[in-house]
Amino acid sequence: MEDKRELLKQPLHGIYIPILLILGGTLIFGVEYLPYSIAFIVIVGSSKIYQAWSRRSSLDKTVWRDFELIDKTIIGPMTSIYRFKLNREDEILDIPTGHHVACCFTIDGKDEVRYYSPISNQFDAGFFDILVKHYEKGKVTKRLAQLHEGQTVKFRGPFGKLNYESNVAKHLGLIAGGSGITPILQVITKIITTPEDNTKITLLFANETEKDILLKNEIDEIAKKYPDFEVHYTLTYPPKSDWNGETGYVSKEMITKYMPQVSLENRIYICGPPNMKISVRQQAEELGWEKENIFCF
Repeated sequence: MEDKRELLKQPLHGIYIPILLILGGTLIFGVEYLPYSIAFIVIVGSSKIYQAWSRRSSLDKTVWRDFELIDKTIIGPMTSIYRFKLNREDEILDIPTGHHVACCFTIDGKDEVRYYSPISNQFDAGFFDILVKHYEKGKVTKRLAQLHEGQTVKFRGPFGKLNYESNVAKHLGLIAGGSGITPILQVITKIITTPEDNTKITLLFANETEKDILLKNEIDEIAKKYPDFEVHYTLTYPPKSDWNGETGYVSKEMITKYMPQVSLENRIYICGPPNMKISVRQQAEELGWEKENIFCF
């Protein structure tokens, strides 16, 4: 049910309509009271404008803004979660599901921009998290690794093409490779935290080695708690023992085995390295999936 109190936060209901009512009432009682009404409107209007300004989103799509690093957590080999502070303690980074933010460092006189999908959810207030996999020759990831708490980084956004709506599919197949899990995790989080979304979810997560599986404990915990979500793993180089998952790159056999049945009611989302996305999309289409039912991040 819509909270009608939220209407007062909109300019039409919170500013324009009250002003018109005040002016209309003043003219009814007498024009001589108009200066007092205008003075009252200026005071109240200024207060409303200040409140709106102070509650504006920390993130802007066109303007780079500085965000303070408040925490850094190493979660795996060459992989860390960075937590950045928002303007207000009660603010939530409200961006569309599956979208990302741009991160910028000026290196050797040139702006280096990279895109990251926040992994924090709609209940995390006052901050947002990004998961970053570091690379030996990565210019931006190297600068992020050198950051200390209290230092700032420039961000803007959000950006993305996915327009996710609840129950857009009866069964949603998610195929992720490596750090491509981050926007996929956004979709999973959105679905499991939206009571009216009844979408069944299956994730196929591909990595090089078992150590490379990002957020495995968290993903497995979600699978335990939510019966409509299941996860399967495949490794290029699996351990010699104690591995119950698949082996090798994502194949037609894996897509057939784990992904939803080919149907106009179902969807497949893919995110990973460019070559992986091209390969998996081609395989899905060869299995009968329509192009409009496949989305690549």
